[in-house]
Amino acid sequence: MTPWTVQALWWQYLYTQDETYLRRVYPLLRAAAEFLTAYVTKGPDNKFHIVPTVSSENWGFTVNQRLNKDCILDLALTKFLMRAMVEASQVLGVDESDAKRWKEIEQNLAAYPKADGPYGEVWLDVLNAPLEHVYNVPITLAPVFPGEEIGIGSKSPDLDIAIRTAKTIRLEGGNDLVFQPLIRARLGILDFDWFKEQVAYCSLPDGIANDRVRQAGGRYAESMNFDFMMRMGVWCENFALPAVLNECMLQSYSGTIRLFPNAQGLSSARFQNLRAAGAFLISATYESGRVTHVSLLSEKGRPVRLAGPWKESSIRVTRIRDGKAVDVARNDGVYSFETQPGESYRIEAAL
Repeated sequence: MTPWTVQALWWQYLYTQDETYLRRVYPLLRAAAEFLTAYVTKGPDNKFHIVPTVSSENWGFTVNQRLNKDCILDLALTKFLMRAMVEASQVLGVDESDAKRWKEIEQNLAAYPKADGPYGEVWLDVLNAPLEHVYNVPITLAPVFPGEEIGIGSKSPDLDIAIRTAKTIRLEGGNDLVFQPLIRARLGILDFDWFKEQVAYCSLPDGIANDRVRQAGGRYAESMNFDFMMRMGVWCENFALPAVLNECMLQSYSGTIRLFPNAQGLSSARFQNLRAAGAFLISATYESGRVTHVSLLSEKGRPVRLAGPWKESSIRVTRIRDGKAVDVARNDGVYSFETQPGESYRIEAAL
């Protein structure tokens, strides 16, 4: 919970690039990093391990810590925070020696626990956990979210494991109405029709989406009342349901902006001024399987990295204020260009 508690503080900086804000919250981020630095233990394999650890709502503490070693959620969030702290220290010009230690931990954390399942190699929630467990949340996919390490465009060899885990994970419907489809969107495998069916199944008459049982075999028996959670109040996690739609239209957490990265089953869509990492406000339109409009406002003048919206064409960027063309570089299907604070830009397919 330590890195998760401060994750949103880093997100706030990442998406606004407000260094004054970062300086104010840096002590909180640093305190969390110091705790984790003291908690991890370097093993004989020269990897940093997190022991003891607990898989959220699954095993509790077990005899001889059999299922209390290297929880994938702890590993993913610790890695996230260490990466953030290295960047934060560079931005603020502080804690250079500590940053070396944070980088060492981030690059040498224990591998995510995994095993060979019926359909191939998949992630586990903790070391030695049983395969085919029925979870209430997709904890085994923590490196995708909230770890934000693996997703569309990732060069990691674990990308295939992530996709396989997402396709085969067994979830009982306890608290994953947002969690699971958001992860699928991050991997580009979310089926919109399936998502809409899930939301409809879990909706109340007033339009609020709640939770209903979907699978037995975990905490729930086949005789369980599938509706029991609907009478227990509103689960606050489900207030984030619009985030799934946002992730289908725009992703930027990796530093590369991706427009409509998950368009499976999407006929048309439009968004205006969605915030992207780097302090950009982006508007775009998608029609008949094609991006038809893109504009971008740069609040802080940071450089842009944009995955090409058109496979058959490169891009042309013009500054809206005066129509001046902007120099664009291309590397492996990703375009980059400089911006100026407060300026807006139009991005089009180069004819």
